[in-house]
Amino acid sequence: MAGTGVVTARAHNASLFNPALLINHDARRHSRLHAHTYVGARLLDRDNFLQSAEDFSARYDDAALDSLIDVELNWGGDESELAEELRQTALRVREVQGDINHLSNKPLRASASYGVSFGYPTGRWAIGGYHRQFLVLGSVVHVSERDNANIRRVTDTVDRVADLYDAAAALRDLEGAAVDLESFTLEEVFGQARPFWLAALALDEYVDFKALYDDARTDQIEDLNVEDYLREPIPDEFFSTIETQGADVAEEAISVARSFGVAEDDRIHVGLSFKEVTFTTIHFEQRVDEFDFSAYNQELYQVRSTRFNMDLGMVHDLSGRWQWGVVVRNLLDQNYDTVRGDRIKQRPIARIGLGYRTEPLRISIDMDLTRNEPLGFDPDKQFVAVGAEWFLWRNTALRAGLRHNLIDATTLPSIGLGFGGRTAHLDIGVARSAGEDEWGVALQAGLAF
Repeated sequence: MAGTGVVTARAHNASLFNPALLINHDARRHSRLHAHTYVGARLLDRDNFLQSAEDFSARYDDAALDSLIDVELNWGGDESELAEELRQTALRVREVQGDINHLSNKPLRASASYGVSFGYPTGRWAIGGYHRQFLVLGSVVHVSERDNANIRRVTDTVDRVADLYDAAAALRDLEGAAVDLESFTLEEVFGQARPFWLAALALDEYVDFKALYDDARTDQIEDLNVEDYLREPIPDEFFSTIETQGADVAEEAISVARSFGVAEDDRIHVGLSFKEVTFTTIHFEQRVDEFDFSAYNQELYQVRSTRFNMDLGMVHDLSGRWQWGVVVRNLLDQNYDTVRGDRIKQRPIARIGLGYRTEPLRISIDMDLTRNEPLGFDPDKQFVAVGAEWFLWRNTALRAGLRHNLIDATTLPSIGLGFGGRTAHLDIGVARSAGEDEWGVALQAGLAF
């Protein structure tokens, strides 16, 4: 139901959505002790990183990065052919550079969660609790300017060598032509030699031309290539990095709820969760050729803090079929530091909800009253969500929802199916955005005793 639940979450989800819902104020909810477990996962690829990476992989057939800019500068064979081969090499390297830069600054974000919860309503009072853990990670490629400069130097060197080969080929063509060289004026001689001389001067920025010339005069270059005279060697390593940020959060909570009011169609339910939060920040950056995703689990890149916090919720049963409510999660401001000195701020998050229910149908509308600054390169969030479920029998229902982020104007639809009777249920939900840049899946099951 698109994550709605401020007034419509079932009792086994109450501690997570709104502790006030622990009260048995809806005939659809269990009135007995119930236990519940769930797992879920989410992938967010707003900048189309996965498609870009797939295209890159397909184009270069998983070649190692250093092999993509491998060039060979030698002088065996026809100068014109060598010049053309070098220009094609430079073109290929520039294409690689463009494709690598196309992967830069495109965050890929993923999260996974699981939890267990219980609830026990006893008339006007109810108790419950939960344990949940969720991991949120985001990674982004940072292409180093040092790598770009190295690649540009490689392509510029290749171009200058190709220019020199072209100039040498022109002189050789002139020598082989049916031209009376003795009739050339000094101006014509310099005119023919000038392109070669300019190409040699341009190449001297990248190649120790004097050393090359000295060795050539003494016939000491037979087993050497131009690479041996480069002023800066062709790079054999990359300095671009992959940065990963996120957090591993575990919560253990005890919830209590109380119902106020006499009339069945005008009652107020209030709930409060007391929770211990173990918040582990994760932040590390590794070179692309050394990247190891499992490093997120190393203590070297983690800072763990344990804090106390609370959630407060209220639900008001109106006359007729309507309800409204509000929940504030993380009532206490908290700050968490990372190993790199960054600070993650956890602020109270308030959400209001409105619900309408009939015997087979339930509709809910939730709206965030606060802006949420999430983890792992995720965009800021402030959701408006609409959800509906149609009960076929008991706890068997069809569900659908639509969630819209007011910050970046993205929308995520979802559908779900629940199976169950009086004592057990199994629910499955999936979500996928229209642009296929966000996916989600959730599975939950529960028992009543």
